[in-house]
Amino acid sequence: MEQRQAVRDWPGGRDPASARTAADASEAGARLGPIELAPGVTRSHVLVKLVASFVGISALSGMAILQSYILTAHLHVPRAMQGTLTGDLAFWSEVVGLLLFIPFGMAADRIGRRPLLSFGFVMLALGWGLYPFATTTGELLAYRIVYAIGAAATAGTLAVLVNDYPRDSSRGKLIGFTSFCNTLGTMFMAGVVGRIPELLTQRGYDAVTGGRAMYLTGAALCAVMAFVCARGLMAGTPAGRAARPPPRELAAAIGRAVRNPRIAIAYAGALVARSDVVVKGLFLSLWAIQAGRAEGMSPGRAIAQFGTMITIMYVVSLVSAPVFGWFIDRVHRMTAMIVALATASTGYLSMRYMSSPLDFSMIPMLVVLTLGTGFMVKASAALIGQEAPVRERSSVIAGSSVCGALGILVFTAVGGRVFDAWGPWAPFVVVGFYQAALLVAAVLVRRLAPGPAAETRRLPT
Repeated sequence: MEQRQAVRDWPGGRDPASARTAADASEAGARLGPIELAPGVTRSHVLVKLVASFVGISALSGMAILQSYILTAHLHVPRAMQGTLTGDLAFWSEVVGLLLFIPFGMAADRIGRRPLLSFGFVMLALGWGLYPFATTTGELLAYRIVYAIGAAATAGTLAVLVNDYPRDSSRGKLIGFTSFCNTLGTMFMAGVVGRIPELLTQRGYDAVTGGRAMYLTGAALCAVMAFVCARGLMAGTPAGRAARPPPRELAAAIGRAVRNPRIAIAYAGALVARSDVVVKGLFLSLWAIQAGRAEGMSPGRAIAQFGTMITIMYVVSLVSAPVFGWFIDRVHRMTAMIVALATASTGYLSMRYMSSPLDFSMIPMLVVLTLGTGFMVKASAALIGQEAPVRERSSVIAGSSVCGALGILVFTAVGGRVFDAWGPWAPFVVVGFYQAALLVAAVLVRRLAPGPAAETRRLPT
């Protein structure tokens, strides 16, 4: 019985003898491939977490990718209104995230990661299941809020688990492999689930039936994942029941955290790490349609040609994710952040010189842009995971999620206006200048306040 409990609970949540047994086993070499695991964490815990990342990110990215089908085929929203409605739905989703990231982060530190992630997948399943049955835009917004509650719980908890499960020496590797699963999940949702309506239409079903089948498939995946997480993730919290901080202490965790200059840099990086993914997705596709129109292409033809560019960018993300994760574990974490910021600012500022996202000679610029986006997400996650106190790790990471949501609201609002006023390159240059300024700050922190980890990294560069 004790051995079975050791597989399912954190060392801090058990008696001292069991905790020492789990810690000794981990010291003896518990690992998943090249990833060294934290005391008490088993390979099955990590595998469930990686599958949860695959399904969770596919559900989060899929809502944005597939939503246009509902607007067109189900609700028959005029094309001239679809952009505004899409923006409104995204805006309210981020508002829900802003309201819930911190309460959910505190809950994960109090009751554990497992029940919160299971709850998140249940809400995602409800949101996905209800979405294709909306008959008005008001109903669609209500169902989107249900989905957004699940998205906040799921995204926040997955970000915590990727820092809970590895030893610090393997944190970057697990982040890299998680990013690999994230990209696969997005490709699965777009390339497999997204084809369901077309396949059903070929068999004589109407467009609405195809859309409902597509969304109900996503709902079923989330529902199954809720059950798998409830059974397969580690129970409790890393600090254990006896050492769980009180709610008042957790509420003040973010204020204490930002006094650490390295966490402040991680928060500032998170402000743009999530938002630049959205900026890239929103404005590159719009730029492609406009460039295609200038070349006499229909919007469908332009998006189809841009799809080749997207495929190249996905491949770059897949290949680079584990490589940069390995790099994070070989250097000081602030050095990894500096490399990420240098790459990202170069990629975004280079968009000023891009002629068209449909021009294959521009692929090197898109590759650097993709690398910078991925590097920023991984470097920010590794840095904040290293610096956040274990007892309040989820609450501190929730602050990072809030920064990401704020960044999306700010950079998409500003980006849309400068896109129209200055040109399609403008949103990228705005983000690039922010990243360049943050790069200077990161270099100063690396030199003046590197932290104790600077003395323990294997390659102190």
